[in-house]
Amino acid sequence: MNNGLPPKPDSQTGKPRPPRAPLEPGWKSPEVKHKRGVTKVPQQPEGEGPILEWFFPTRGRALTFGLIMVTIMVAFFTWRDFGFGWVTVWWLWLFIVPWPSLFLLTGRNLRMSAGADWLAYGKNFVKTYELTKVNVTVGGAAHYLDIEDSHGRQLYVQINNLQLNRELWDLAYLGLLYSVHEGGASTNKMARDYLGLNIPPHLRKWESRDA
Repeated sequence: MNNGLPPKPDSQTGKPRPPRAPLEPGWKSPEVKHKRGVTKVPQQPEGEGPILEWFFPTRGRALTFGLIMVTIMVAFFTWRDFGFGWVTVWWLWLFIVPWPSLFLLTGRNLRMSAGADWLAYGKNFVKTYELTKVNVTVGGAAHYLDIEDSHGRQLYVQINNLQLNRELWDLAYLGLLYSVHEGGASTNKMARDYLGLNIPPHLRKWESRDA
C-alpha cells in the first residue's frame, strides 16, 4: 500500500491488477466485446506498455439498439393512428427501416483501450497517473469524465462507456485516485462526489478482483 492506495500495476505485466472500482448507479453488467476487436481499438502509444484491456462492441450490441428504436417508432405510429393504418404510408417507413443500419455504422465507433498507466479513447490518450485535471460533467442523461494530463493531452468520455469493460475501468480509476491523492490533480465537486474521489484511500473498502 502507498498512503492507503493499492500498488500501481507494473507497466508491462499489469500486475498486480487494481481492486474493483466503484460503478455508476444502476450499472448492471459489462458488455461482450468483439473477440477480434483488439486489432480495431487504439493501439499502445509509442513508448508505453502493452494493451491490458480494451473494448470494441459486437454487431449484436448495435443491432439490439437498432431494433429497440424500430420498436419504439412502430409503437408510436400505432398509438398515433389508433391502429396499423400507417403501414400503408410508404414514407413513414423511412423513420423505421434505417435504424439498425445507423446503429451498426455509429455504434461501432466506440473504441477504447488501456494499459497499466494509460487510457486511449478514439484517437486520443492520456497518462492516467499524470493527470492534472479530473472533472465530471453532465451531458443529457449521461455523466462525462473530463481529464487532462501533465502533457496537455485531454479526454472527454462518457463514464458508462468506460464501464462497458469493468477491468478497463478498474485500471483507469486507480490512476484517477493516484493523480488526485498523490499528484494533486484539480477536481470539481461532481467528480469528488460522483466518483468517490473525496473518500480518503485508507478509509476505503477495497473490493478485490476475482481474476
